[in-house]
Amino acid sequence: MKHSKAYIRLISFCFLFISNFSFAQKQITFNEMKSYTKGNFEKAEYDQYLASDGHIYSVGDTIKFGRPSSNKIFAFVQEGSGIMTESSNADIKASGTTSTIKKIYIGGTKKMGFKVYFMGKGICDFCPKYYIDVEQAFATNELESKGMTKDKAISKLKEAKDLVELGVMSKEEFEKLRAELTPIITGGK
Repeated sequence: MKHSKAYIRLISFCFLFISNFSFAQKQITFNEMKSYTKGNFEKAEYDQYLASDGHIYSVGDTIKFGRPSSNKIFAFVQEGSGIMTESSNADIKASGTTSTIKKIYIGGTKKMGFKVYFMGKGICDFCPKYYIDVEQAFATNELESKGMTKDKAISKLKEAKDLVELGVMSKEEFEKLRAELTPIITGGK
C-alpha cells in the first residue's frame, strides 16, 4: 500500500507540473518592445500582448476593425493567405467587421525595428487572413482599442483633478491614478 500511495502522489505531481508548464502564458508588453533585439530570422510568438492602451490582448480574443486611415484602403491591416503569396492592404469592406486573433508575433529587423503583429482569422475558413501592425492600427483607429484611449485617459485625469478640488478624492488617490494614466497619455514615453 505504501508504494501505491507514493506512486499516486508522484503521478499527481507530474500531472500538475506538466499542466502548469504547458498552460503558462507567454506575454510581451508594449514597453518591452522598445528594447526588443531578436535576430532577423528568429521566430517569436506570444499568447498575450499588453498594448499601449493598457489592455491585454490574447490569442482567441475578438478584435474589431475601424475605418481605413487612407481613403478606402487600410494602411496597417493586410490581407493574404500566407502561402508564398504577397499580401495586400485590406479595403473598406473590412470596416466594422470582427476577427479572432489566431497568432501574436513579432516582426521586423534590427535595423528597422520590431513590431507586434496580430494574425487574425479571415471572414471564412478559406478566406485570406488578416495581418495587423497592432500599434499603428490603434494609432490610426484602423483597429478599435479595448483599452483606454489617450482622449479617455485625459478626460478621466481632468475629472479626477476636479474631484480633488471638490474634496471628493484625495491627492494620494489622484497621484496614483495619474501614474497609471500617464503612459497612455504620453504613448508609453
